[in-house]
Amino acid sequence: MSKSILGAVSSGRTQLGQRIVLAGAEKVGKTTLGCGAPGVLLVPLEQGYASMSVSKTPMLTTWLEVMQLCEELRAAALARRIGPGTSILWDSGTALERLVHDYVIAKDSNYKPGNPAALTMATALGGYGKAYPVANQEFERWTRYADELTFYGVNTIMTCHVFASAMIDPQHGEYNSWDLLLHSPKNQKEYGKREFITQWADMIGFLHEPIFVTKNADGKGPNLAVSSGQGRQLAVDRKPTWVAGNRYNLTGLIPIPKPPENVELTPAQLAASWNALAAPIYNASGVDLWNRARG
Repeated sequence: MSKSILGAVSSGRTQLGQRIVLAGAEKVGKTTLGCGAPGVLLVPLEQGYASMSVSKTPMLTTWLEVMQLCEELRAAALARRIGPGTSILWDSGTALERLVHDYVIAKDSNYKPGNPAALTMATALGGYGKAYPVANQEFERWTRYADELTFYGVNTIMTCHVFASAMIDPQHGEYNSWDLLLHSPKNQKEYGKREFITQWADMIGFLHEPIFVTKNADGKGPNLAVSSGQGRQLAVDRKPTWVAGNRYNLTGLIPIPKPPENVELTPAQLAASWNALAAPIYNASGVDLWNRARG
């Protein structure tokens, strides 16, 4: 006889691992911020990680390597070698998608390793975009691994590039907004990896430095974008100008201190930026993402 489900009912808060996406333009400090997470293991999928003085894997260059690592992380969690206080930082989600697409294109019988540009996601597997649903299924495999790790208290953090996307609002029409640089079907009727990740994540934060636009002094030429002097801010709820959101009841902008440049950052310096985010999450929801590194 199977074990009673009702007999296993519990109450109170369960501390699960969290799923956090750090979005932003290039070189705004997404990777550095993620490297301040507690017990972080950096998984580089693109260049730009060499200066990070944290535990890191070799750079993964194929989807099969990604799946191998996911299996190894799962086994480590089952063996209790990783658990609460561990964070896996995937850098970046945009590069992760590229590896998925490369893997799916290579499935086409017409694929030639010496001429990979001959096929695209639009033309592979018979064309007409048939490769995208296959890629979505593969991408969902990755999220299932991440979801399983949350039950062992392991956090999954993903950086993601952004781009100016045309948004269609039923009430206000079309406008531009910073959105995740992931595939989204153009027909507005199907889901792509962009929509999937947006719903999947416990938080999407948009890291940026606020600016204001002023007219050119001589009235000619383009307008000028000028820093507002507020420093880096992490937007945690959606606005017409950017994608963001969370399940912690956070709103507005969170100041994120910028660590020193051109020096090897200490664990405490990395933790300081991350804890600027961990503090409001804990205060609003009781979810503990503090990095208690010293020195």
